[in-house]
Amino acid sequence: MHPAMKKILLLCFLFVIYRFSDAQSSPYHADSAYVFGLISKAEAFFTEADYDSALFYCDKAEEYSSKVNFRKGIAYALIEKTDVYIDMDKLDKAALYPSRTETIGSQLRDSLITAISWMQTGQIHMYNDKPDEAIPFLSKSLQYYLDRHPTRYTALAFNDLGYTWGLKGELSKKANCLIQSISIYETHFPGQYGELGIALNNLSTVYYELNQIDKAIEYAKKSLVYREKTGDIARLATGCCNISQFYAGRNNEEAEKYLQLCVKYAAQTNQEQRIIHSYTTASKLYAANKKPKEALEYELKSIALLDKSKKDMPMLANRYVAAAILSRQLSNDTVEVMSYFRKAEQLLCQYNNKTLFRDYYFQLSGFYKDNGNYEAAYDNYKKYVAYRDSLVNQNTASAIAEINTRYETEKKDNEITRLNADQRIKLLEIEKQKALIAGNRLEAQQKENEIELLSKSKELQDVKIRQQDEELEKQILLAKNNEQALKLSQQEKILREKELLSQKQFRNIMIGGIILLVLLTGVLFNRYQLKRRLQQQAVLQQMRNNIARDLHDDIGASLSNINILNELAKRNAYNPAKSNEYLDRAGEDIQRISESLSDIVWNISPRYDDMRNLFIRMKRYAADMFDGKDIQYEIILPEEAEKISLPMERRRDLYLIFKEAVNNLVKYSKATSARLVVEAAGDRVLMSVTDNGIGFNSSEMQYGNGITNMKKRAEAWNDILLVKSRPGKGTEVKLEMSTT
Repeated sequence: MHPAMKKILLLCFLFVIYRFSDAQSSPYHADSAYVFGLISKAEAFFTEADYDSALFYCDKAEEYSSKVNFRKGIAYALIEKTDVYIDMDKLDKAALYPSRTETIGSQLRDSLITAISWMQTGQIHMYNDKPDEAIPFLSKSLQYYLDRHPTRYTALAFNDLGYTWGLKGELSKKANCLIQSISIYETHFPGQYGELGIALNNLSTVYYELNQIDKAIEYAKKSLVYREKTGDIARLATGCCNISQFYAGRNNEEAEKYLQLCVKYAAQTNQEQRIIHSYTTASKLYAANKKPKEALEYELKSIALLDKSKKDMPMLANRYVAAAILSRQLSNDTVEVMSYFRKAEQLLCQYNNKTLFRDYYFQLSGFYKDNGNYEAAYDNYKKYVAYRDSLVNQNTASAIAEINTRYETEKKDNEITRLNADQRIKLLEIEKQKALIAGNRLEAQQKENEIELLSKSKELQDVKIRQQDEELEKQILLAKNNEQALKLSQQEKILREKELLSQKQFRNIMIGGIILLVLLTGVLFNRYQLKRRLQQQAVLQQMRNNIARDLHDDIGASLSNINILNELAKRNAYNPAKSNEYLDRAGEDIQRISESLSDIVWNISPRYDDMRNLFIRMKRYAADMFDGKDIQYEIILPEEAEKISLPMERRRDLYLIFKEAVNNLVKYSKATSARLVVEAAGDRVLMSVTDNGIGFNSSEMQYGNGITNMKKRAEAWNDILLVKSRPGKGTEVKLEMSTT
């Protein structure tokens, strides 16, 4: 659709909303037409990413509406202004307006305005990486009005709710919401190409996370078609970048094709940041494909733009470090590599960014080590360790403070919601009595209906809470029953093992005695067989001991903790907020137990002896964890997995080391990108998990249970596990495991 036609349709849409749904009419229809005309202009400039002009017309619409007391105009001006600030990624400013919009919606009894205010509040939480805060607002906006009255806002709310579920790793819920969003667009608003393109692109990421790459590419390409129709060059660049990553490792020719389109479209936007982003993306993709020459070319292009603009000097410093790394890989002369490092250091000294200093010293230490200057390598490594430890301590304190703040905020929000409902009912009762006194029975009946609706809403909410409590109690009882059944099964298994062992020992003794009487050679041969059997039994017993230890140490402790939390919840029944907190924590422990049991069952099941199944499980686990923290990632696994053979115990330790490394990365690194590589080299399996996070001092830091357990598992097989990290330089966990 032509952009001018879109503007006219949007103006008509807004005017119709005002004409037929406004409970408070402006004295003159000309006022409403003027106000919505200003908002239409703001929307047009917003579509063209001309944010300053869009905000100018939003302010004019709000100012004029306030002057003539046209509250609906104020509300839609605030809605448009919120959308603009969200798109500008200025979420602190965007958060200033939804509460005002909600107040106007309540005053006008306009359900659409109220629902939109909740939806925008949810969007702000979503873009602040707070899915647990975003989901209630987005769901409430749909349940309250939007789901029953399909509008563009309904489709947008479903799209954003799906995206938010994706942040929590709920792929089925994410897909369901996105499909509903696409259905609304295609049925009611087929001309909204840009918004339909966004929903289709989000759906493509679901299929990518499910490892259905062909489906992911199909929907991503559909998204491009709609974005081409709108002429949205900026999002075309993003879409092409995504498709390039989907093709990476499968069809390098197509990956290269869409990468070049990404760079081309980014250049056409004339948006400096987007062009720089396309260059850095290209550099990372070429580096991952072991093309350091092409990667360095794009790094130098991004450096030239950053140096010219002078807007983001810390990022420029980071790009100089990346250029130094690539130059090292190309075996360029030491002078060139050191020139990049020196330029990075000059910038870092101006801004004193601890994270970047940490990464800088880590890379510089590696450079000196490769060149045999061990004294300089050691000095720079000590600096890396100092920055890493400083960041770890600082981030730990911040995380604790954030947890306490979140708890207090949620508790106060629940109290405010309850008080607001009670106050609203009381206010309606007063208005009802006034209407009866004034003889206005129609208004009195309307107030009575609103009171009844609010009361029923509260009752339904109470019933829902009680149902959740009952469901949680059932889950706890089921967990206890499963625990008892597991204990009985273990006891029966132990008894059968003892009986079988006694029978085998008796048989071996008899056979040994007979052979001893016949021939000394027979005795020696029998002793050899007996020794092998005992070794096999020892291996089997060790595996059983490991399973029993895991069940006792992890699951046993968690079940005890669940029992304690359940008891605390009962004792705090009079305090729902506190009780719900304990029940939520118990639910998290139940989920962790389920995952642990799943890992144990999966590892010992003969069906999963194939290494391909192990790699699929590793890829899905890593994708879920990285997506939950919005971490960009790349996963490279062997294509011919059937050629790799690992015994069950080694396969188990490989998976557990990998899982611990990913968990540590997600929980502590604060990384924005990660890379997982597994490859076979002769009789060795090599695994590497790297990130660009805050890192830590691997030489001085006292390791926790996680890294200690990883090292013990590797040492048990005489395998090699290295944990390399420096403050600001990210972390790399490398494992070299023998297949024999």
